[in-house]
Amino acid sequence: MIDVSFTHQRVTVQGHAGYAPRGEDIVCAAVSALVYALIGTLEEDGLIRELVVRPGFVTVAAKKDHKAFDVVRCGIAQIAARYPQCMSVRG
Repeated sequence: MIDVSFTHQRVTVQGHAGYAPRGEDIVCAAVSALVYALIGTLEEDGLIRELVVRPGFVTVAAKKDHKAFDVVRCGIAQIAARYPQCMSVRG
């Protein structure tokens, strides 16, 4: 299961959806795409305060509020609604 935690200016994602084997999992791919888009947007705007990326774990924090967090939160909520057995979302 993927566990996603949102706080004010941070998102942490850990785990594996278990929808399909690693490398073929559409749920993991969708969540990863959203999180990497967030990271890219924050990097472009010079707003990365903290970034940790390792297998099965990502945390990204911003120096200040950014609308991109709302977009990612919305996208992840939609994925979680479609695949609730694969994801847990807080915040």
